[in-house]
Amino acid sequence: MKFHSIKEYFYKLTTIGFILLLPPFFAFIFLYNYMMTHRPVYPGHRVEVILLSVVSFIFLLALTTVHWVYYDRLARLKKLIELAGKMDGYYSISFMRMSVYCGCGLLAAIGFYLTASNLFTGLFVLVLAIGVLQWPSPSAFCRTLKLRGAERDMIIHGRDIMQKKKRT
Repeated sequence: MKFHSIKEYFYKLTTIGFILLLPPFFAFIFLYNYMMTHRPVYPGHRVEVILLSVVSFIFLLALTTVHWVYYDRLARLKKLIELAGKMDGYYSISFMRMSVYCGCGLLAAIGFYLTASNLFTGLFVLVLAIGVLQWPSPSAFCRTLKLRGAERDMIIHGRDIMQKKKRT
């Protein structure tokens, strides 16, 4: 990702996160309103249980896999010396993680559309909550990459190397 300052980097990362969060959110709202006036595509408790089991298994598989890949790539990033390299790598793994959350949210919305079950609403809210709790931020960046000293100060306070210190 191209960026000119640390503030711009986290601004772009947050913007991309919100852009990835909006499609499942709007899809769920649309499908929820649609299902209030229409019958479910696959009514019946048996279909609901089967679909919920399959979707839950896919969620568990996808979220576990993205968790493993995230921490594997994070271990490689911690070994880098250059902060810009760490930031580029953090962007790619954060984008991957947010994309999987987006996909899981869309899957929950589709499950709700097919069955009109409130259990899919719960799965959708759970995925959104996990995504929000693991939102990339300057403090999360420093914590996950275990930054100390000047690098941590630059990230937390949004200072760049080129900025001059203000006289007091």
